[in-house]
Amino acid sequence: MPESIVQLPADGTGKSLRTRQRVIGAATVQEQYVLVGSEAVVSFIGRAQTFRTPGRAGTTGQTLASIYNATGSTVLVRVNRITVDLAMTAAKPVTVLPPVIRVQRVAVLPTNGTALPKTSADTALISSASVVCLQDASADGASSITALVDTIPAGQMLSQEFAPRLITAAGYEPADRLTFFQGEPDIILRPTEGIVVELVYVLATQNPITDMWLVGFVWDEYQVP
Repeated sequence: MPESIVQLPADGTGKSLRTRQRVIGAATVQEQYVLVGSEAVVSFIGRAQTFRTPGRAGTTGQTLASIYNATGSTVLVRVNRITVDLAMTAAKPVTVLPPVIRVQRVAVLPTNGTALPKTSADTALISSASVVCLQDASADGASSITALVDTIPAGQMLSQEFAPRLITAAGYEPADRLTFFQGEPDIILRPTEGIVVELVYVLATQNPITDMWLVGFVWDEYQVP
């Protein structure tokens, strides 16, 4: 069978699906693989890393950081990876669960917090002003004056994981950075769509102010003719 190319449903990535047959020994194997077309023109390749963000010892959770593609944006945002790290100076009883780190898609721009600088992987490229990044820290170890707030819709959870936990002060703490979406399909943010990284908990002891969080986003922005 000759190779055939089928255009995938429009998702803003300019991808097509190619099918071919190969003869391996006595067997004929059909293969499928994705081609990324040149239709998608990347205009920015970015990274954003939060300050060292203290926990908020409340009972309603905490939004650590967000990335949002605003209304009227002329670009699509392709989120490749999100990282979360935690350092603790106070042990937690084994009976106290750690917070859940939850990654959610949102449809409303989060409010308050502090601007999160966008760093270009290629200094010749400039990020769209429509792509807004926020964090819940105003400096290393200092919470934003007003907490970052988001509106979480139902049924839009993308991933989640329990945070690491220090149960005793003995032993060695290995690197415990959590990585979301690496090696998985990218998350596409169209205009009026965003992602927030939030902590879900109901007890103040689950996320004391001595807990220090780091969040990072890796993404690119592109336009499709």
